[in-house]
Amino acid sequence: MAMAMIGITQGALAEASGVSQPTIWRLTKGKAEGSRKLVDIARALDVNVQWLASGEGEMRGEPVLGAAEQAQNNLTIAVWGAEGKTREVVSAPNGVKPKKSWRAYILDRNSGCAEATAGTIVIVDTGVAAQSGDLVLARVNARISVYHYLEGPSNGYLTVDDPRLPAVELSEQAELIGVGIFLIRDLRR
Repeated sequence: MAMAMIGITQGALAEASGVSQPTIWRLTKGKAEGSRKLVDIARALDVNVQWLASGEGEMRGEPVLGAAEQAQNNLTIAVWGAEGKTREVVSAPNGVKPKKSWRAYILDRNSGCAEATAGTIVIVDTGVAAQSGDLVLARVNARISVYHYLEGPSNGYLTVDDPRLPAVELSEQAELIGVGIFLIRDLRR
């Protein structure tokens, strides 16, 4: 509807927002739940991000919030990477209000756990303690990935689906970041 109102094509919107044209097509056809670039698309269309994401609120009126304001208003979750917090954000799934202890990470490669393949958005809670069987995000030798957590006599262990690979004990070289609470995957892969 916003595209028709301003007379913009999918290709022009893709160029204006920095989002690929196939992604724009999937969003307009209802073939995609959302996009990490929703803020950029809303800016290009000059519409409210919340309206674009959910159809709720005013289409226009209050200014489109930037990523920082959205994070402060608890509409999104900040994306983190190996170097720390990035400027990207993702929308909280299922309309859940995120906690301040939540972080999002985007996996750049398969994790070794079938549930978390390359491209998966992993939302973790850094404020809860891991329990045996939890999927967790950890940094092992500077690489961030998803693991299964096992309680141990001292710090706990990280494992993957392949039983031939040894468990890694949590230490300075294997640091637990948080407990996985949401995995958002592109199931077409």
